Amino acid sequence: MGHERIGFLPKTKQWLNIVNQLSTYNGDIESVKQIADNTLIALQNKFEALAFDESVKKAFTYLITIAFSAKQPNQIEYLRSLGYKIEDDLSVFTLMSNAKKNISTENGSLEINKIAQDAAMQAIIQFQKKHPFTQPSLFEEVSTNTWSRLGTGSAFCELAKSFFASFTERHMRYYLERIAAGHIGDYSQVDKFIKQLNAHSKIIAEHADSVSGIMQSFAAGWFNKNTASEFPSDEQIQGFLRHSFEKLREEFRREATGK
Repeated sequence: MGHERIGFLPKTKQWLNIVNQLSTYNGDIESVKQIADNTLIALQNKFEALAFDESVKKAFTYLITIAFSAKQPNQIEYLRSLGYKIEDDLSVFTLMSNAKKNISTENGSLEINKIAQDAAMQAIIQFQKKHPFTQPSLFEEVSTNTWSRLGTGSAFCELAKSFFASFTERHMRYYLERIAAGHIGDYSQVDKFIKQLNAHSKIIAEHADSVSGIMQSFAAGWFNKNTASEFPSDEQIQGFLRHSFEKLREEFRREATGK
């Protein structure tokens, strides 16, 4: 990478806002633009292969499984039949524990595995925050379990968007830090850059959330169509991931060129 100018300036308003915020680490806007350029290139290149990554596929399959289980007559028994360790009361802690166990890799990247695990767990946490457990009222005979609400296209859409937003945010931060370290070459300046990155993590998260919104138009329809009678096949899941990552790559290209 070095200091070679590659002519690949990010031009969208959101990404430029991130670049401008990060540039205050030492006032060198040109240096940060180079880091941002290389970050977008890295994301485009990496996201081309991620649809076929073992950890990513396991993470997304896990989320589909949780959503599909909500459509079954007995959600808990269905999950237990798959080998998941589930308590009588399905909790966020149980779901996260099973996520860690099932989203694993033997030969793949440990970095991607950690990002995929964290993104899946973040999606679960976000869904619980938006759909808290409700106690019975005068007009309800039974309580409403958060996880029993996952069996609809709109609920799956939320889960999918949260997963890709969290996954994208973590990748953005990973490459910004990694490329900055290789480009700046001065430990004290790298440290300042990373601190600035942490200070503006909110705008990076918001940007990743916005980018991930591109899949909302097809996630609900995909779930309703492919879980109507049985669990989606590996080919169907792979197709969803391939389409999603292609959309994300196109968004990174658009950000880089402004077109």
